[in-house]
Amino acid sequence: MVRLEAGVAELDITPPLNISLAGSFTSRPAHDVHDPLRAKALVIDDGTVRVAMVVLDLIGITLADVQTVRELVQEATGIPPGHVLIGCTHTHTGPAMFRVGEVHPDPDYVRWVVRRIADSVVLAVRRLRPARMAWGRGEVHGISFCRRYRMRNGYVQMNPGRGNPDIIGPTSPIDPAVGVLLVETPEGQPISVVAQFSLHYVGTDDGRAVSADYYGHFDRFMRQMLGAQCIPMLFNGTSGQINNVNVFDPHQQAGHKQAKRVASILGGEVLKVLSRISPQTDVSIRAASQQVTLPRKKYTEEDLSIAKAILDGKDPDPQGGPFSWVVGQPIPAALRPMYAQESLLLAELPAQISSEVQVIRIGESAWVGLPGEIFTEIGLAIKESSPCPHTFVIGLANDCLAYIPTDKALKEEGGYETWAAAWNPVGEGAEGILVGTAKVLLDKLCAR
Repeated sequence: MVRLEAGVAELDITPPLNISLAGSFTSRPAHDVHDPLRAKALVIDDGTVRVAMVVLDLIGITLADVQTVRELVQEATGIPPGHVLIGCTHTHTGPAMFRVGEVHPDPDYVRWVVRRIADSVVLAVRRLRPARMAWGRGEVHGISFCRRYRMRNGYVQMNPGRGNPDIIGPTSPIDPAVGVLLVETPEGQPISVVAQFSLHYVGTDDGRAVSADYYGHFDRFMRQMLGAQCIPMLFNGTSGQINNVNVFDPHQQAGHKQAKRVASILGGEVLKVLSRISPQTDVSIRAASQQVTLPRKKYTEEDLSIAKAILDGKDPDPQGGPFSWVVGQPIPAALRPMYAQESLLLAELPAQISSEVQVIRIGESAWVGLPGEIFTEIGLAIKESSPCPHTFVIGLANDCLAYIPTDKALKEEGGYETWAAAWNPVGEGAEGILVGTAKVLLDKLCAR
């Protein structure tokens, strides 16, 4: 008989005022706090294997910082590094954790929050107690939309505007699946509810007020429904090109009002899943991770010459791409100097980028961690090939390599998510590597 235990903990990771907020190319110093940011940790132990799942109200976290967290956790608890999954919600009103454009992280905050994340796991270990678990899947439609559209001019464009008459249609499907994991005491008292859904973020009323975005509203909704003792955890899925904007609805709400609405709809579906699943104590845990080497975007010497010319104020073709890696829609004039600088920085990176794919199996559910803003088709392909009946893919897990599009998007469609930068370096071939590596790990962990 499996001896199942679980422990949860949360810590406040709200940054100080005036820190640079993420989600923009230019600095946005925080001038207010709408709601707190948190690090939440769930530790599960089946008597043989112990794993930790951590969700952070941050835009992302680098592999180097993840490694530091894991070292601290292993030193304090003995949990192996490959058994700790750290995912980020991708809120755009949280602190910068790495450089994007002119936005730089505060190194003091990063050092503090890394320690804070590790402490959340240590506290969860200290709070281990007998538990039972259940898992299930729901679906939500009408709150997530592909933000990349084919336009009448032949381009693929991100966020073309509500009611734009030149829109032909979206480039990809959404993933409506909602992954759910219930953790409760043997008496049926919820300890934590873990959910996963593919939605970039929703948005707030004030871009300079710190906020967990719709993830914070989801937290408050679930606590209201299940009690203050329950710590809800919502992971982002494969949402690289998915947002909440319905371009065909001119009356759609925005800001916190819309974020609260979206959170309530998603929370309602989670409650429906909880109503039809049966907790059990005979649950086995397994975990595995694999280092992967992903290809950096390619560039030419001509690209570097063009970049230097743009920075010198001598753009050779103001209406053109202007770089070899630009497919379709040209980079707008206002962004060309930044991407010129990024092209030079990209050339300084190694041709291969090291990262990680991770799988944690909990009973008949499998939770796959991928290192970036993953295009939805990649997550769907992983689930399609998985032998585990309940497979859920978490993006922005254990690393943040920005957008990881499909090869088709990179080669044929183009658009913002495909444009090369030192902060957005992953190129063609990553799709197959991620799908293939996840399949190997899933086959290994879920074999009967």
